[in-house]
Amino acid sequence: MATIDGFRKLLNSLIITSKVTGVEMWTAPGKFVPASYYLSFHVFVYFVGTIYTLRKYADDPVYMMKVLITLGIAVQLYIKIFVMHWKADGIKKFSEKIESDILEVYQNGSAEETAVLKRNGRYLFIILRILIIIAFCAGTSFGLYPLLVYYVTGEVIPLFLYELPFCDWRTTSGYVISMLFQVNLLVIGIVGSILSDFLFLMYVMYAIARADILIVHLRELEILLNDNETNEVILRQQWRQCMYDHQQSTEFLNNAEDYFGLMCLVQVVMGVFTICDGMVLVVLTDWYPPYCFMMVGFFELTIYFVIGHIAEVKIDEMYDTIISMPWYKLPVQHQKEFNLFLCRQQRPMMLTAYGFHPLNFEAYMSVLKRLYQFFVLILQYVGSNND
Repeated sequence: MATIDGFRKLLNSLIITSKVTGVEMWTAPGKFVPASYYLSFHVFVYFVGTIYTLRKYADDPVYMMKVLITLGIAVQLYIKIFVMHWKADGIKKFSEKIESDILEVYQNGSAEETAVLKRNGRYLFIILRILIIIAFCAGTSFGLYPLLVYYVTGEVIPLFLYELPFCDWRTTSGYVISMLFQVNLLVIGIVGSILSDFLFLMYVMYAIARADILIVHLRELEILLNDNETNEVILRQQWRQCMYDHQQSTEFLNNAEDYFGLMCLVQVVMGVFTICDGMVLVVLTDWYPPYCFMMVGFFELTIYFVIGHIAEVKIDEMYDTIISMPWYKLPVQHQKEFNLFLCRQQRPMMLTAYGFHPLNFEAYMSVLKRLYQFFVLILQYVGSNND
């Protein structure tokens, strides 16, 4: 899994999903292809239908919230797709940089270097399979919901509650047309979710792998410094390698923040919106779908915050490794460089939601705390009205 071939297998999976969603970042970066217009058409129809339905049922707040339960996921997916179009050239260059600066250089390196790449590749293949299985199961279970309702109650319902203008889903032809639109949107949404989430995970994990390689080289440097018989030329080469590694590690993490910061912000905001809407519906109704949407919202929020926390822990590990080095054994000219090295590491370097909110465990717990407070507030409000 540490080879370029393994990385390209991952990319091939993403290229297939990108063709389905019309975001061909590697084969046609930044260009609108027929699939892009097809997706945009479906999203346009979805938003028009949602606005039409909200106006139609303006006197029924609960039904309006049922219609809006899909809005958070739809908005965040389309914005993610827009960001991937916008950053397509940079994402493609990032892929090439991973190949040239990590895999080509270290796939046949020392045991420690290859161990880092093997572990990273193994985790990515496992994560991709898990994402595909979860997305398939969630999409299938939700797609079969109308059949379940018909089997239990004999009632015919659409997949989503938004209605198309001039197309009454209560008629046979209207129902078929509505379901065709909605099934298409569901499939594209599932594929787009796999693409955007795994793309973020993959690039951040390779940035973390680059930091791991830096830590390996810093520890090797520490061993050389503690060995009084180390040749000065070897010592200088190892120090320069560590300086280069640190520069690349910082660049990789900054690129991940630049390319995916807006996606993280949209994920957090729209994920919280979906969960809050679902909580209200769970308290007010016995409708089944909110549970599915809340699970999806929690799962995606957890992915983004956990990977951000792992990146932060790795940055702290880099700092601890740097300050534990016997820097005073370096040649005098390199001691000055070490001061600059340390100053750069002390600058805040983490994944954020476009600079507005850090992605770490503390921030995740803060979001969960506020969601819990919101849920308790709803329960108190409903309880007081019932009394």
